[in-house]
Amino acid sequence: MTQPDPAAAHHDNLSGRSLGGYRLLRRLGRGAMGDVYLAEQQSLGRQVAVKVLRSDRALHPGAVERFSQEARAAAALVHGNIVQIHEVACVDGVHFLAEEYVAGPSLKAWLLARGPLDAIQAISVLSQVGSALVKSAQAGIVHRDIKPENLLVTPAGEVKVADFGLARVLEDDLELTQQGMALGTPLYMSPEQAAGRPVDVRSDLYSLGASVYHLLAGQPPFTGSTSLAVALAHQREQPMPLAAFRPELPAGLGRIVEQLLAKRPEERCESPTELLQAVEAVELAISTGSRHGRLPLAWDGEIVDWKPATTSASVARMAAPTLASRAQAQTSRLREATQHLQESADREHREQASSRRERSRRTWLLAGAAAAALAVGFVIGRSRPRRSELFRPRP
Repeated sequence: MTQPDPAAAHHDNLSGRSLGGYRLLRRLGRGAMGDVYLAEQQSLGRQVAVKVLRSDRALHPGAVERFSQEARAAAALVHGNIVQIHEVACVDGVHFLAEEYVAGPSLKAWLLARGPLDAIQAISVLSQVGSALVKSAQAGIVHRDIKPENLLVTPAGEVKVADFGLARVLEDDLELTQQGMALGTPLYMSPEQAAGRPVDVRSDLYSLGASVYHLLAGQPPFTGSTSLAVALAHQREQPMPLAAFRPELPAGLGRIVEQLLAKRPEERCESPTELLQAVEAVELAISTGSRHGRLPLAWDGEIVDWKPATTSASVARMAAPTLASRAQAQTSRLREATQHLQESADREHREQASSRRERSRRTWLLAGAAAAALAVGFVIGRSRPRRSELFRPRP
């Protein structure tokens, strides 16, 4: 079969074509690096995800080699909470990688379709992603782009971290840097990464904290009109406490997220292992069920159920989450205040009406009593003999 033209690969939908030993079934989406396809690995008859790199990204010399090195290093991360990379290859000038296919939504899609997580679900995310970061830290690999889009959920409720290693390639892409595109994703980027300083696993912990904040609050910790504005907010501003959005959340969970979002790396959890210990303590304090039952993020249904009902509306919600959430909160508070004022006014009206009825009743009683007294006086007066009659001489 004729292979696709590499120069046009980033424009064409390659569904139905073959790339190496993979038959591309359908395109799943598009990302910063290229297109993602659901594919069949013909030698094993299994489904995999194939990511085809865009040729128009104009990576500077050596970037492709770095991509291969990073992907091969990530392939060594064999862990249940990490998307497994199977192969990195180039066929007729088209660079691609094949990896484990996760038949489930990202946590970004979860948030759009089902709303914010509850406390137990958030703890599950912290625990599972924390376990993945323990593995990557042991291998000396920093993800650099932990975000809800890169956290995939299987039907069984397992959270898998995708795209280990790919953020490093974007980081080293001079053209992207010159175009002003921020490294990683500014909405979840650590202050040191935003400032271009060296990063370690504590930067990934910060991004995990920012992601879980978003999944609980319904909005990222910081937003802005530009990537630079968001990056500066991560370095200089303090996020609104989670309790302002979700007062019912356990205080221990809020403290964990707050610690992960500390500006200075040394003020965060020292390691993913320390995070897991803190998470376990909170989980034991609030959990009411068996830890060996169904995972909190387990779900049923079809993949299509996770697509937002209206794409444009979803984009609008994601583009201005702060305004929408604050408006909703303000509307709720206004509704509560209005209801309270209405109840107070109704109560005062009832009290005033009752008081008026009581005064009216008393007035009528007094008036009736006065009228009765006058009537009695009149009758008595009419029945008495006149004074002239009392002194009239008898015959």
